[in-house]
Amino acid sequence: MMLNSWLYNESKLWWFLLLVGTTLVFTWLSQTFFVSDLLYYNTYGDQLSIDTIEMMIGGAKKYAWTAYILAPVLLLLRVSLVACCFYIALFFKDVESDFASCFNVALKSDTVFVLFGLFNLVYQLFAPASNLTELSVSPLSLLNYLDMESIPGYLLYPLGLINVSEFFYWGVVIGLIRYRYKFSTPESTSFTLSSYGVGLLLMVLIFALILM
Repeated sequence: MMLNSWLYNESKLWWFLLLVGTTLVFTWLSQTFFVSDLLYYNTYGDQLSIDTIEMMIGGAKKYAWTAYILAPVLLLLRVSLVACCFYIALFFKDVESDFASCFNVALKSDTVFVLFGLFNLVYQLFAPASNLTELSVSPLSLLNYLDMESIPGYLLYPLGLINVSEFFYWGVVIGLIRYRYKFSTPESTSFTLSSYGVGLLLMVLIFALILM
């Protein structure tokens, strides 16, 4: 409870800047030390010509700066969408709240994904990826232990959600919801399932329809 209290009451602005800064550092480290030309050749060597692969590498390097713009935008979008799920669920549950509180819970919970991003980078130091696919998949995800080439595209996203970081994320969300709204643990769990869980399911369905 003390951890939830400390985490919830930290400044939203400073926490957002901390997450953005950390994400930008991780992006730089990934592009500088882990994404190499060899990974492109290993990934697309059997599908594309050398000239095409070299064009892809050139394009990726030329527009690498866009990753530093997209990182904070995607973070803000992800947190905002989760906050919307909380806010809508609270409205139907007839619990008084404001969007800022929902955003705070979503923002602080997102720390889990940033911390596991650090874990993924450290993991790459000891078990370097041999292609871009391996680099993009978390070592703590179920996908890492499956033959992704034999899995239909529309199943990749939902299977990728079965990972340790998602488990911890749910735990932090439940804890912060319990602290902020004085719910019991079962009630907080039920609320998270009916808010974030429903939103996540809709996202899975959207991605599945796009990739089918």
